[in-house]
Amino acid sequence: MSNDKTVLVGSLQKFSVEDGPGIRTTIFLKGCPLSCRWCHNPEMIDPKQQLIQSPNNCIGCGYCIKTCPNDAITMNPETGIVIDRDKCGVCLSCAKECYAQALRPVAKEMTVDEIMAVAEQDRGFYDNTGGGITLSGGEVLMHTEIAGAIIDKAAAKFIKVCLDTSGFGDPEEFFALAKKDNVTHILYDMKSIDDDVHKEYTGVSNKLIIDNLRMLAADEDTASKLVMRMPLIAGVNDSEEIITKTGELYKELGISRVNLLPYHSLGMSKERNVGGQQEEFQEPSEERLNEIEKYFADECGLTVEIFGRV
Repeated sequence: MSNDKTVLVGSLQKFSVEDGPGIRTTIFLKGCPLSCRWCHNPEMIDPKQQLIQSPNNCIGCGYCIKTCPNDAITMNPETGIVIDRDKCGVCLSCAKECYAQALRPVAKEMTVDEIMAVAEQDRGFYDNTGGGITLSGGEVLMHTEIAGAIIDKAAAKFIKVCLDTSGFGDPEEFFALAKKDNVTHILYDMKSIDDDVHKEYTGVSNKLIIDNLRMLAADEDTASKLVMRMPLIAGVNDSEEIITKTGELYKELGISRVNLLPYHSLGMSKERNVGGQQEEFQEPSEERLNEIEKYFADECGLTVEIFGRV
């Protein structure tokens, strides 16, 4: 791979503590083949660059209006700047003039070396806490060449890596990443074991996802790295039938760990700020969460963690 090849990086989030063991730097690569209706990072779905607003930052200076070559920006006295997304060419001229950071690109073009230079800054935290780098998105499997290069560069620095993935990607490329020695954990999303539900709420079938999970679970090296992650959305994927079938699959495959991620609505404002609209869902009740946790622990023998619980 060329040293100057770039990828769109939404952010490099330091001090992450829920994206694998220890203190980590999570690298969010832009682009995802799924379009989950509850996505908490909806600005990372489109693989192309986007313009995002932070309305509370706007100081009303009007420089963005003057600099836009397509007359795509106007000012509403009550709500602030308004972007006509049909006119906007994402040239980012407005963002360059926006000193208040009310307008900015969603992502930054970065090379592997630039990514690693930031990630290496926290090497001491990784060493002291068992942490490292987590490759996330979007979907890391849309960027297997770049991801492989990052993993190899990290290996040369003795930095461990987690993959945070939906599992929707080329099996051979996925397996090659998963087998790398310094990849210690694969945080594997299971949105819904029911294919009809999966298609309705993510836009794609779960067949490839389940096939890839079976592939990794069948290999001694990669099986030990698997940690299932389940977003839980009330009335969508928390039913008795879906949870029971999921547990049966995990038992069949010898899965030992699962993270439960109750729904939150943080993606709604992000979607709005890139020009879209996201529907609101609900998290399961505390009682239902406890039931699901108990089922996976007692009936399936899994180690269960619930993240994002208030």
